[in-house]
Amino acid sequence: MMECQICFDTKIISSFSKITANCKHKLNICRSCVKNHITAQLDSKSVEDINCPVSGCKQKFQSDDVKKISKELFERFDGLMVCQTLSKLPEFRWCKNPKCNSGQLHLEGDDAPIITCQACGKKSCYTHDIPWHAGQTCTEYENNKNGNDEETQKFISKETKPCPRCNVRIIKNEGCDHMTCRMKNCNYEFCWLCFADHDKIRKHGNSFHKKSCKYYTTVTS
Repeated sequence: MMECQICFDTKIISSFSKITANCKHKLNICRSCVKNHITAQLDSKSVEDINCPVSGCKQKFQSDDVKKISKELFERFDGLMVCQTLSKLPEFRWCKNPKCNSGQLHLEGDDAPIITCQACGKKSCYTHDIPWHAGQTCTEYENNKNGNDEETQKFISKETKPCPRCNVRIIKNEGCDHMTCRMKNCNYEFCWLCFADHDKIRKHGNSFHKKSCKYYTTVTS
């Protein structure tokens, strides 16, 4: 029998196992608590930033580590990993149809800005990453941000937020509230809910979220 250092329940030895493949510390946290740790972290962090819960251990979870903990959790973890990897590709765009979870590479870029979703047929603008501004070229849209495309304006207001650094509006498709602007020469990381600078959060802890944000805590690292 062994006591878990998180829940303090005494459990049989088989309830404990190596947390990540590279962990070197004692096995003193049960799999149930490790699962809860990963679940909580997925709600607030990028999958690439989830560390082992043991104090002082900086090993990060890989897909195989999560798979050993829970098949259900692995499917969510792996899906978010794929989404975040795709989102980092400059030529990739998610479909702007809120009922469609598809996305695709658009290698033509700004030279051919109209993207037609291969899954649902919805048209969107590669350059502005919004539903296609029907009746307007990209230049006309830039010159008339309050244009007469009611559908586009409604989507922009409801589904997008401006990057705190470059002010280009971006959409959150899936996953955690840790956002990264994909505009060239920006790449600013921030909290989707309160716009806090994620570089400060990463270095100093969740006290750098705004107090109104659900991730705010008074504890710093």
